[in-house]
Amino acid sequence: MNERAWERVGATSGLAAAVLLLASLFLNPSAPTGEEPVLTFFYVAANRVTVLLAALFGTLAAVVFLWFVGHLRHLLQRAEGGAEAFSPVVFAAGVVLSTTTLLSMLPVIALASMSRDVTTASQSSVFVLSELHRLSLGPIGLLVALFASTTGAAMVRRELLAPWVGWFGFVVALIGLIAGVTAFFLTGPFVVVAAMVTGVVFAVWIGDAAVLMLYRPEVDRVRTPGTAFAH
Repeated sequence: MNERAWERVGATSGLAAAVLLLASLFLNPSAPTGEEPVLTFFYVAANRVTVLLAALFGTLAAVVFLWFVGHLRHLLQRAEGGAEAFSPVVFAAGVVLSTTTLLSMLPVIALASMSRDVTTASQSSVFVLSELHRLSLGPIGLLVALFASTTGAAMVRRELLAPWVGWFGFVVALIGLIAGVTAFFLTGPFVVVAAMVTGVVFAVWIGDAAVLMLYRPEVDRVRTPGTAFAH
């Protein structure tokens, strides 16, 4: 395939990741807030198929997102002419974000597996698994902030897409930062809602960027960025 075709494949991966993430987030809108791990466990037991499906979609979103991150690195390396001002951080943040998201799914899958027989689940194991999933929201929020702010900065510099997409990325980064920091200190509905909002705006942002890339591949765009560093 030529460069234009590969760019469309990369953009499609971003759109697919956004759709899968949104599906994962909205499959369990009435899940408990996490203050009572036992309630969370019984919710998982009562909605096991839906919970597993949401975990599957979230896992697939994280995996497909890796392709999109690699695509972004390629585009930024080309735009930066080898200077690599933003591309290494965008790539590293995206890979770690995807990995952390994958790891955050494991406690949920474990709870769903345990819920096959509620009589065999101990309260301590339920508490640990529920807390592991809740505590993963902090690092995920901060990684969203790093990825969105760095990618947004490249967009504002006209190395990628359009400046307005970059400013949207800064908004996503701010929301992710707030959600990530509060997850370390608070529990309850606010943390869950903040994480949900972060996931939704992040997916919408990625989806918007992917649609623009499909409509107008970067290889066709007239780029006039300044040099990444002054020499």
